[in-house]
Parts: sequence; structure tokens; C-alpha cells
Amino acid sequence: MTAANRSRLDGLRALAGTAVRQSAVTIDQLVFSAITFAVQLIAAPVSTDAEYGVFSLVAIVQIGQWYLGRAVAAEPLLVSKAVANGDARGVRGAAATSLLLGVAVGVVCLVVGLLMSGPARTLLLIQALASPFTAVLDHGRYVSYARQRPFRALVLDGSWLVLFLAAVGVTVLTGELDATSTYLLWALSAVPVAAVGAWLTGGPFAVDAVRGWLRDRRSLLPGFLIDAVYLTAGTWATFGVTAWLVGLDGLGVLRKALVPVTALTVLFIGISNALLAHLAGRSAREVVRAPMLVSGLAAVVSLVFAGLTLLAPADLLTAALGTPWEGLRPVVLVLLAYAFLLATAQTALVAGKASGRAWLGPRVRTVQFITEIALVATLGLLLGVIGVALGMAVAWLTAAALAWGGLLGHRTGA
Repeated sequence: MTAANRSRLDGLRALAGTAVRQSAVTIDQLVFSAITFAVQLIAAPVSTDAEYGVFSLVAIVQIGQWYLGRAVAAEPLLVSKAVANGDARGVRGAAATSLLLGVAVGVVCLVVGLLMSGPARTLLLIQALASPFTAVLDHGRYVSYARQRPFRALVLDGSWLVLFLAAVGVTVLTGELDATSTYLLWALSAVPVAAVGAWLTGGPFAVDAVRGWLRDRRSLLPGFLIDAVYLTAGTWATFGVTAWLVGLDGLGVLRKALVPVTALTVLFIGISNALLAHLAGRSAREVVRAPMLVSGLAAVVSLVFAGLTLLAPADLLTAALGTPWEGLRPVVLVLLAYAFLLATAQTALVAGKASGRAWLGPRVRTVQFITEIALVATLGLLLGVIGVALGMAVAWLTAAALAWGGLLGHRTGA
């Protein structure tokens, strides 16, 4: 075999390896989103709309923790190439930072939960238990990506899903299942998987390395963290305004309409975050091309879900969600547009991070946050729950236009 043929063969092998790893990342994100989908779908039919509203307000604490944890640990780890460069202290510092954030969120949930009563108290105490373990598990997922071992993350997330569904099945056969017990089973099933993940990816207990991690990544962290704070605060503010305008019943209806949509947003955001490991240090052309492909995939998936929404039998979905499907259907369609717009905006912002534009996210999110709260309040007051969904979609349309404008403008300037 000539040297040229050997080189060509090596190139094809490398390309095939990259394709396999990226496929594993996508499948892992599908499994991870399936966990979120399963928790919400199982809790929906056993809850009234108001009960599901309370459940949702607590559940988004975990979503916010994931956003913040990735901003201070996983995303800087991927962008800085600490794993590839053999920065063992940096890797330990990132893991410990993620764990400390999870502990902090858990402590806050514990204190607030003890001050409350009813289902909210129990749910917050469950979240206090879960937060440190889910922090370790989520960070380990991105460490596996950075080490080019996505199959490890896939096995861990698959194990979490299987354990959770098995626990739900046993509970249904031996007792009564409700939203609170569903959330408890989700939390408990994460504990052994997180322990195994920590053993495989490295212990997250190097607290002494946290200060060095934060110091060495100080040029990246402010922009990443502000971006995550906006995303978290925007979610809380949107649902808070919704609860204020249309009550917990209306919030519960919105969240039930979001059940199929939330799984998509978790999937899209997870894939876009995983792009950081692929895009960091790439050419301007590659940095733009990859998020365009992801956005195209998001458009296709959203259209497929829209078709399924139109064709789905009303009786089946009413039984599954515990709320009449005919009333939910138009809200779900609007929210699918919102999911796509969020996905394409998020991928553009991630591409900006990968090319060193850490402040693109905060600038876009500032406009998106203000726009979303204003539109949700105005349209929600005028149109009710579907007005809230319209406000969310239009706000993310604005964010997508600004994010892509910033990314493409940077490429032109480069």
C-alpha cells in the first residue's frame, strides 16, 4: 500500500470514528431527554392541573442547576480543552465545582422546603437529596464526551433510565404512584449511577482545586455564567408570571402541554452543549456549519412532532396527560415552534462560545429575557395559556435572529 493510500485510509478511519462518537453523543442525549420525558409523563396523569403546576415549579430547580453547573464547569472544560491537554488539576477542579454547586442548590432546597408545607415541602426535600448526585452525574457526562468516550455516558444514562422505570413498575404493582413518589424514585435511581459515574470519570472531591479552576477560567466564566443565569431566571420568571396571571391550574396546563416539548428542548440543548467539544478551535466555516446542521435537524424533528400532534388520538393523550387533549393541542403546536427557535438560537450561541465569543450569549439573553417577560405578561393576560406560549415563541424568535446575526457577523469580520 502506498503512503498516499495509507494516509487516505487513516483519514477515512478517523472520519468514521468521529461519526460513531457523534452518533453516540446524540443517542445519549436522546436517552437523557427520555428520562426527563418519562418523569413528566408519569407524573402528569396522576396529578390535577394545580398539583402539576407545583410539581413543575420544583422540577425546574433541577433544570436550572444543570444550566448553571454546565456554565461553571462542563462548558469551560470543553472549550479550554483541559482534558485533551492533560490538565488533571483543571479536570478535578471542574468536577469539584460542579459538586459544590449541587450541594449549594441542595442546601437552599432543604432550607426553603422546611419553611413550606404540603407537596411543595416534600418535593423540595427530594430535590435537596438529588442535587449533589445529579450534579456529579451531569458533569461526568460531559467529561466522557471530552475524553472521546460517549459510550460510557450512554451506558450510565441508560442505566439511570432503566433503574427509574423499573422502580416505577415495582411501585405501580405494590402501591400507589403519585407525582411525589415519581420524583422520589427519579432521585433515588440517580444515586447509584452517579456513584459509578464518579468512579469512572474521577472523584469530584478535590475542593482545593476549585479556586484554581475559577481563577484560570475567569475570562470564560462570567459570560457563560450570565448566559446560564438568564436562561434559568427566564424559565422561573415565565412560569411565575404564568402562575400569577392564570393561576396554578393554568400553569399546570402549560406544563402538561410542555411534556412532549420539554424532552425536545433538553435534547436540543444537550446536543448543542456537546458541540462545544467538537467546535472549540475549529475554523470559522466549521463553527457555522455544524450549528446549521443541528438547526436543520431540530426543524425536521419539530415538524415530525407537529404532525404527530395533529394526528394523535385525543382519547389516548387525554388519558396520558390527565387533561383534555383538544384544549392542549394548539398550545403544544405553538410550543413546538418555541422549541425549534430555542434550539437554533442555542446552537448559534454555543458556536459563539466555541469561537471565544462568551459575551454573545448574555447580550442576546438580555433582550430575550425582557422580551419574553413582557410578551408572556401581555399575551397571557389577553389570551390565557396560549398567549403565554405565543409570548415564549416570539421571544425566542427574536433571540434566534440576534444570535445568528452575531455569529454570522463575527465570521464575516474574521
